[in-house]
Amino acid sequence: MHGKSGLPRQGDQNPAMLPRSLPRWLAVTSTQSPKARWFAVSMYEELKRPNVLYEELKLKFGYMGVVNHKEVGVWDLFAILRGVRNKGDLGFALQTMNLFYNFGVKLKHREISTRLLAATMLAREESEAIELIKLYGSWLEHPPDSAVVYAVMSKFLDEKKPMEVRELAKLVREDWRFRLETPLYSLAIQAMLKLPKEQEPLRAAMILREDALQMGVRLPVKVQLQLLDESLKAVNLEPSGGSEVQSDAPSEDAPAEDVTDATDATAEDVPGESSEASAERSLSHLKDAVHLADALAQDGHVRGGASAATLCSLSWLFWHLSAISSELRQEVVSDCHAWSISCSDWTWSKTLEAACANFHSQVGFSSQLPRGLFQVLEASEDPEAQRLVERCRQCFGRFYPKA
Repeated sequence: MHGKSGLPRQGDQNPAMLPRSLPRWLAVTSTQSPKARWFAVSMYEELKRPNVLYEELKLKFGYMGVVNHKEVGVWDLFAILRGVRNKGDLGFALQTMNLFYNFGVKLKHREISTRLLAATMLAREESEAIELIKLYGSWLEHPPDSAVVYAVMSKFLDEKKPMEVRELAKLVREDWRFRLETPLYSLAIQAMLKLPKEQEPLRAAMILREDALQMGVRLPVKVQLQLLDESLKAVNLEPSGGSEVQSDAPSEDAPAEDVTDATDATAEDVPGESSEASAERSLSHLKDAVHLADALAQDGHVRGGASAATLCSLSWLFWHLSAISSELRQEVVSDCHAWSISCSDWTWSKTLEAACANFHSQVGFSSQLPRGLFQVLEASEDPEAQRLVERCRQCFGRFYPKA
């Protein structure tokens, strides 16, 4: 029955007579050679392939629709789903679900949709995963677990597929059986910021932020800072979408010039577009930045122990505010609640000094700092700006953002 190596011969490999659990396999071959143990594990894994399990499962169903529900259940489906690795394996899992449906085997387990979604992603069938999240309600009772849905969204985000993330976020947002949570909005906002310029990524992200506020979902500080930096970057962008430019640095001791917007002296108007429209759009971005900073202050991310990234972004905002008239500045911050408590007496230089002071603490350390602020300071002829650039280079070291 056995060869010299202790392995069963080719003709003796009857799957029906082999142990069906891995511990029994290892117990049977514990006294044999490592090669025999490797063969045992390989045979066990082969017997657990979806195609083998599916063929064995079909034998339990009668030709006249008679099935013993004590022998056939959802655990047989789970065993097949565990072995899914490619499109063919996924096909056997779907055939199993169709077989259960035709023979009246109940598919009411809460984890069916979750495990099917995970198996779909393992089989690299992304389009099928989207369809499952979209249409699960037509044939399954329970939605997939939100954590697995977020994992699918993260995979699409890593692969730079923002439209797929947008579609999944829309499906989850409109499904009452999903609970609206922070990861949903965080992933969707990050995906919106990666949209092409012609699709207005910042506007789409800000719409999601407003929806999160209305639904009572609080965004993490990382996402709020990302929106703040993008809003400040948009203030100085040319209307045509060109590179960022910055005027001479405003002096904190000298009175601010009476200008209507922070970008009147920096942004060039595109042909056929009025300067008023450009100024209004830039002012809108500045107001969004102020509201984002106010939200950071309300959440307690500005008082005491603020991170260097937060303080650098606030310094960038104060730089813009110091370039507009006092009347316009008062109008911009008039509807902010926490602004007067936390930030009213701060200047861009004081805030940047605080960022340097907090950088080496456990709370204040930040590996990613806004490049836009330091581009502005490096291009400025203000002695205070040049001094702080040198101090930041010494303080931040290799974390100083470079072009």
